[in-house]
Amino acid sequence: MEGVVLIYLLDTATWINYALTPAVFPARIKKLLDERETKGLCSISLLETAILHRLGRLDLNGPLHDFFAAAITQDVELLELTPAVATATNEFPKLFQGDPFDRTITATAKILSLTLITPDDQIRDAGCCRVEYYPFKPSRAAD
Repeated sequence: MEGVVLIYLLDTATWINYALTPAVFPARIKKLLDERETKGLCSISLLETAILHRLGRLDLNGPLHDFFAAAITQDVELLELTPAVATATNEFPKLFQGDPFDRTITATAKILSLTLITPDDQIRDAGCCRVEYYPFKPSRAAD
């Protein structure tokens, strides 16, 4: 998407939950997600989603490729792993979580100067990138 200016990066959980259960987001986050501007999504989130589905931790009520086709919308730009992002995954504080998906997504936000929309309080508290945090409670009605 040449010429597109990105502001936000979607955490894998944010992207999945918005595609499957958009009503559960707090109003301020839903507003950000509903804006027409393009949001970034790390291509590694596709692999994380596939693994969650294979392990039975993500019920999609259909084939994975159908979910991808529906969830990768016109306002979502896939961002590929770059050498700078891979390098940045090794530059976080020692106490930063070891999950390679979270490290890659956080590094992508940092390197590209994007604000990561995430329900992950560990990422928020690490202070490694700009974060728009929200507590995710699947049973909560939209507020």
